[in-house]
Amino acid sequence: MTTGIATGAGATARADLPDAVRIGAMGAILLFVLIGADPFLDGTAAENAASRAGGNLVNQGLFLVMAGIAAAVLAWRGREALRPLATLPILATLGWIGVSTALSIEPAVSARRLVSLVIMFGGVVSVLVLARDVRQFAHVLGGSVLVVLATCYLGLVLVPERAMHTALDLIEPEHAGSWRGVFAHKNGAGAAMSLFIIVGLFWAGMGQRLLGSAVVVLAGVFLVFTNAKTSLVMTPAVLGLTWACTLSASGAWRRLVLLGPLALLLLLTVGSVMSSGLGALVAALAADPTYTGRTEIWSFALDNIAKKPLTGFGYGAFWESVFYGGGGDATTWVNRATDAHDGYLNTALESGLPGLALTVWWMVLAPLSDLQAQRRAEAGPGLDPLRLLFLRIWLFGLMVGVFESVFYQATNALFFLLALSVFGLRFGAAGRVVPGTPR
Repeated sequence: MTTGIATGAGATARADLPDAVRIGAMGAILLFVLIGADPFLDGTAAENAASRAGGNLVNQGLFLVMAGIAAAVLAWRGREALRPLATLPILATLGWIGVSTALSIEPAVSARRLVSLVIMFGGVVSVLVLARDVRQFAHVLGGSVLVVLATCYLGLVLVPERAMHTALDLIEPEHAGSWRGVFAHKNGAGAAMSLFIIVGLFWAGMGQRLLGSAVVVLAGVFLVFTNAKTSLVMTPAVLGLTWACTLSASGAWRRLVLLGPLALLLLLTVGSVMSSGLGALVAALAADPTYTGRTEIWSFALDNIAKKPLTGFGYGAFWESVFYGGGGDATTWVNRATDAHDGYLNTALESGLPGLALTVWWMVLAPLSDLQAQRRAEAGPGLDPLRLLFLRIWLFGLMVGVFESVFYQATNALFFLLALSVFGLRFGAAGRVVPGTPR
């Protein structure tokens, strides 16, 4: 068999790839994305607290390697591997990001970010088409996550001052004691651990119960010590909501269960800044109506969206080039902000309201349609482990996006896995998944 998890017509006529090549390429991409170019970042170093608009040489080198792997894989698989992704919402979104890049206030910054984004998408597709079947995909994904977890725990033993926040950190020393492992910030570590729990459940569901359970336990313990409140709350919520959606195969039920809470969350967070009435309600109900200071940032972002509502300021250009590291008074929070702390607002800032609308189309609405398109093969409302994995990661990414700017961040592991889930559901709707029975 030469086809992978995302198969395509004519693929069987191509030369087969040895499992060692498939696993090695997938593992290399996943480990680069999950660990990044700067593991165990030194929070006390001044250069790590400065703007990185100019890029990171190690990161750029690794992206070139991923680009080479993706190019080779897609050349091997041919255009049919990409055909299921040539949908109107995906193509329109990419086209509009290109327009936003061309009209950016900093075209060079936006163009560099766009190249990285395209390479990242190439890596996503490569992982999907390289796997021989779902079982091999599960083993490589689960094994990669286990390697990252082992590295994080090893860091706590060998270099604890770099594997957790300390009082000497130049940015946010108030997080001293919170675990972050190989990640730059406790919130990023928290999101990663939540994803690892989801992956562990998937791996266990595919037959590797012992290793999958180990991943769940190790990631769960680490998550608690990150003190990442958003991930701590979202993880059980996502698991509960995705379980509830399996009670019925009705599209209306699934939209209500999955998108209803997301809409409510947006209403109570960003909506509280836009409406004084909602703001008063949140203030009366919530212990921290500012959501750890985010409401001030959201208000600032909304004011700036209103200045360029059509095209935005340019992909990746607003915070890095305008405000971060000198765009505001050094005594204000603006000089410390690197994003809007909301993926939806950040998208509107960078690519305008049309970019936000297109993002909602391809990343929020289309995946649910793709999930429903697979009902023809269903014997009931339940979901197989692969689709449940994709659904959980997708919902977690959308809900965390209310509090963190994860969308279109090419170096962000959560966005990589979110895109992997969206594309995976798309391939499934196109009938191009080799199942691989759990055992």
